Amino acid sequence: MPPTPSRVNNPTTHTRRRRRPEEAQAEILDATRDLLTRLPGEQVTVSAVMASTTLSRKSFYVYFADRNELLRRLLDPLAAQRDSIIEPVYTADSLMLAGQEALHGLARFYLEHGRLLRALAHAAAHDDDTRRAWRGFMEPVVDAHVRLVELEIAAGRISGIDPEPTVRALLAMNLQYFFDELVDNPAPDVDAVASTLTTVWGRVLYGTAR
Repeated sequence: MPPTPSRVNNPTTHTRRRRRPEEAQAEILDATRDLLTRLPGEQVTVSAVMASTTLSRKSFYVYFADRNELLRRLLDPLAAQRDSIIEPVYTADSLMLAGQEALHGLARFYLEHGRLLRALAHAAAHDDDTRRAWRGFMEPVVDAHVRLVELEIAAGRISGIDPEPTVRALLAMNLQYFFDELVDNPAPDVDAVASTLTTVWGRVLYGTAR
């Protein structure tokens, strides 16, 4: 009787399904997203992420240069979605009217993605990689709103404020209010949240509710 082939020599024993790069990247991103909503950001390391996937740790570097790139890639589609909501504000004739519509869109956006964004915002205070990724997510919004306020000042519709610190304070308020009122709220009121923020922006920028 011929010898039985050993498991080592059996080509089907150790063959793993070849994974397409986009599938592997999606699995890593999904694992990162899940861990960020359950663990402090500094604990979401490359090792922790890869231990939550079916991939080897070393394969991480086939798809991502480092942890910072991983976090940026996690935020990229959210940044694109957010920008599509606020883009009309940048070309609007009425900043406050367009801003009111944008705040309603952003409230729905944070209702959908707020848990992940809250986790990243909080982790940014303690973790350098997350801080860089979060700054890259937020700074374009700050810059765009500063330019808008400067245009309103030049047109004589706003006066008596310093644009950049005012915008930073208002955007920080937006974030915290979205997190407080929409994330894990069993009965979130998107319209009420957007209306309250619109009133605050109007009073701060123009001295009256718009």
